[in-house]
Amino acid sequence: MCGMSDSERETIFNPDDDSDAAEATLMGALHQRAHPRHLTFTPLLICLEGGHRGMRYTLKAKEQIIGRSRDAEIHLDDELVSRQHARIIWHNFETPQVPPYCTIEDLGSRNGTELNGAPLLAPTQLRERDRILVGTTLLGFFLRDATEAELERSLYDLATKDALTGLDNRHQFNAMLVHHVERARRYERPLALLVIDADRFKRINDEFGHDVGDRALVQLARVISTSCRSSEICARWGGEEFAVLCPETTAEGAITLAERIRQRVQIFPLEHDDRLIPLSVSIGGAMLQAEDNADTLFRRADQSLLRAKEIGRNRTVFENKPVGLDHTATFTGRLPKENPPNE
Repeated sequence: MCGMSDSERETIFNPDDDSDAAEATLMGALHQRAHPRHLTFTPLLICLEGGHRGMRYTLKAKEQIIGRSRDAEIHLDDELVSRQHARIIWHNFETPQVPPYCTIEDLGSRNGTELNGAPLLAPTQLRERDRILVGTTLLGFFLRDATEAELERSLYDLATKDALTGLDNRHQFNAMLVHHVERARRYERPLALLVIDADRFKRINDEFGHDVGDRALVQLARVISTSCRSSEICARWGGEEFAVLCPETTAEGAITLAERIRQRVQIFPLEHDDRLIPLSVSIGGAMLQAEDNADTLFRRADQSLLRAKEIGRNRTVFENKPVGLDHTATFTGRLPKENPPNE
């Protein structure tokens, strides 16, 4: 049955069946092969990363502006996106019977536009599966049937997302870390990294079981992600360790975020069988330095995390220096069913 579609597999002809229904089934299958479904290939953008992840933007006009302005046809609520950031032109819009020919150009944006990892310096033709980065929003460009485009997004999620928490996985975070380090160095922009580890997590698994441990990880991921802005990239690094990449963020801003995460984790214990299981995290952070690459930046943040563990856990250490904030936050209520609001 190799080479047959799913619908054809459902209409296999049985030679021992001489009924009218069997004949109709055979004729239907033959007609389907002779007259395949007509596909329309409308240009389509799918948000692969960023605060609008999963959103689909179908091009419906000859020109479409990508930007932060409410008037932009493709509106992105991303602090690093300019009001009018880039423009896509569908050159043969008025001849839908031919394959679409589209180009993209940057409109003098503050942070630039990148196409497949390279700065966009002139109007360039868009091709199937091109990746467009504006601010911290990654858009995929497709010239295909809408069903196939949705499948493409689903496959992308499987490859880049952690199955348990829904955050970026380690492979995807590494790719984004390398990209943003190179970008921050190229444009001389600040970049901060936080590495987060759940304190005494083994005790939860040992005492309550791995199912409860998984629930704790999901709750930690939820608190971390809802504490961050859409421009910040959250990932499960592995086990009970998480990471947050903060483009365009100063040391002060990164420390504020780290403490917000740490305190929120502490005040929302995990509910289990009428019990409240306390949670806490230790956080290490570092700023990108001129001599850094992705590996050395992560190593320095990880060293700060180890320092936080050594001096008592449930605290933040930034650039190997403990943050002098209160570490005695107390429980103030049950974790709401909806995500905690961003601050």
